[in-house]
Amino acid sequence: MLKKVLFPLLLFLLCITHQLFPQIGMQGGRGLMRILSANVITPTDLYVSSNFSTYFEKVGPEQLAKFYSMNLSATYGLSKNFEFSLNFIPYQDDQKHIIGRMGNSQFAIKYRMPFSGRYFQLGILGFFKFPTAQENNVPYEVFYTKDSAWGGRMLFSFNLSKLISQSLLKLHLNLGYYDHSINDTYFKSEIDQMLMGIGFVIPIRSSQIFMEYSGELFINKQDSVSFNENSNRITAGIKFLGPFNATIDLAADVSLSKRNKLAEISTFHKNYAKWRIWVGVAYRFSFYKYFDKSAKLARQREEQERRKLERIKNRRRKATIEMQKMREILKKKNRDKEKNME
Repeated sequence: MLKKVLFPLLLFLLCITHQLFPQIGMQGGRGLMRILSANVITPTDLYVSSNFSTYFEKVGPEQLAKFYSMNLSATYGLSKNFEFSLNFIPYQDDQKHIIGRMGNSQFAIKYRMPFSGRYFQLGILGFFKFPTAQENNVPYEVFYTKDSAWGGRMLFSFNLSKLISQSLLKLHLNLGYYDHSINDTYFKSEIDQMLMGIGFVIPIRSSQIFMEYSGELFINKQDSVSFNENSNRITAGIKFLGPFNATIDLAADVSLSKRNKLAEISTFHKNYAKWRIWVGVAYRFSFYKYFDKSAKLARQREEQERRKLERIKNRRRKATIEMQKMREILKKKNRDKEKNME
């Protein structure tokens, strides 16, 4: 049954020839899911995106723990080298309440180096996290605190079509630092993390198949937290053009984290989700016509023509009214003349 559904779906995706717009990451910004591209979106373009994820596991004979989360983000192209994004988590399950709570919010800005070319691009991303979550560090989610946080990433993107003949493969590499509290000492706090990841994408007509590895690794707790006890995962998925030119995302996480059951349960040994299913949608709004000089001139000419036609209409309307008044005056004169003759 699964083969009967998947095969026609894949065939349909391969046959679509419409252009797929740039991918938008889970928290906004041009990229895959968690791995971002060094490239930026087109200036004056606005991408509004949302994605929903779920995970569940059996924790007892009659208990089933479920986790849900939702992301809303907006990404705007400021120029050919700048973009900024906003991310908000309106809902995440904290395993304590019937209805989940709000999560944190994030502002990020990306700068693509001007010497970036077609086959290699270098970018810098800086972000700031606002502690809007009502419940911090919920189960099954990546580590975070109740404090304001900041961080940065170096973004490397490679277009391998020049190196590998007939290849459409694109490779992205991210390296960064995450300080979970702006009040502690930079690079020395036990909750500081290194952000790392690598991903590739293969465009196929109007769809893009991608796979990535991403992780958040504690950098000052190596003695008590081994590499595989950190939050890290492999994500694979597909993005394709859906109805109304919206981009549809289907992806799945497989966690590589292995919890040390013998270790005391602490901040550094979270119960991360073993897997997660992601479904998302992104829509593009273009404001180019409001900023482009030629488009501005065209709009000015259209406005001038519209005003010219409006003036002609007003003149015709006035002329019609004047003609009507003159007819009424002539009729009145004729009636008065006939009365005088009588």
